[in-house]
Amino acid sequence: MGATIAATTGASATRLTTTGERPLADLLDRAATSHPAQADLARHELETTLAAIRTSRIGDLAWSASCLTPSRYPVEVAVTSARAELRTVVDVVAPEGDRRTAFGAVLELSAAFGAAGPPAESRRAIEEHQRGLPLRFGAWLGSRHEQTRTRHKVYVETGSAGDAWRLVDRLAPGARRVLSGLGPIRFLGLPLDGSDGVEVYVRPPELDDDVLAACLGRADLGDFADRMSAAMTGGAGRLRGRNHVVSASVLGGAVVAVAGFTFAHHRFRLDHRVRREMLARADAEQWPSRALYESVSRPLAEPRPMRRPAHTALSEVAAIGADDLEHHIGLAPPETRKPAARTSGPNGPATNRQEREGVRQ
Repeated sequence: MGATIAATTGASATRLTTTGERPLADLLDRAATSHPAQADLARHELETTLAAIRTSRIGDLAWSASCLTPSRYPVEVAVTSARAELRTVVDVVAPEGDRRTAFGAVLELSAAFGAAGPPAESRRAIEEHQRGLPLRFGAWLGSRHEQTRTRHKVYVETGSAGDAWRLVDRLAPGARRVLSGLGPIRFLGLPLDGSDGVEVYVRPPELDDDVLAACLGRADLGDFADRMSAAMTGGAGRLRGRNHVVSASVLGGAVVAVAGFTFAHHRFRLDHRVRREMLARADAEQWPSRALYESVSRPLAEPRPMRRPAHTALSEVAAIGADDLEHHIGLAPPETRKPAARTSGPNGPATNRQEREGVRQ
């Protein structure tokens, strides 16, 4: 295992961590300066849920070998405009581990923190569906850390099997009416509170204003169409492109929300631009999570040379009974050390296009 370091900030200091875990430890320390309760809940849980990564046979490389984030970090952190909660999604299986065990591992870990789990029928259906599938991630554990409690969710891989809709029809009646014809199912999200809720994620080959409006209209959320399109483009004209995901959340057989997702770097290119735009929106809309996002994203304030982005997806959620959209921001814990400046190259000092783009405001 790589060299160890100690994070010693504050009374709730993180225990010894691997070098690869340092960005996460630093992020939690920053989050604790504005929202200590949420940071402590996340820290306590991650001590357990990252055990497989910490003990991986490939050592510190396990912290850059996950398909969860663009930087390949095995933890994603997110905030929502609606509440001051710190969200985490964790890859609970080591890179060399068997992905067929991930779903069971997520349920076991979440149960240790008091989660009720999915209904027994849902668990059986998912286990039957995944049996024999070639899986990339199997399942991830999602946690929503509020001030006094944590809620859990499992993200389940559906693979490329042709019977994914059969699974969805079994678990989430009503989703087909909203999402049918949009594109392949990517994965499912199930809250682990004992309810029958399911979120179905699809990735259209191409998404535009008309397709999104039709999807929202089928869910009786058509009034949100213009606002969601504008949010997903950052106000830069009409929505049209391939790099989007749409989801429908079903509860009790009825669709209760529709979300649209854009990869952050496709909307605003570089991380410091993403951060600037999201903080401006948080200020304008007075998000309760504004200070939390500012702290976890702080290392991204300055422009850096182009590389794998830290921000993941920006999502916009339209829910039945809501007055406006809810915004979510995801990111991998950013590295706190700045990369060494490049002094020479094939085109001379700092003259290649990638470096110019990396510092352009």
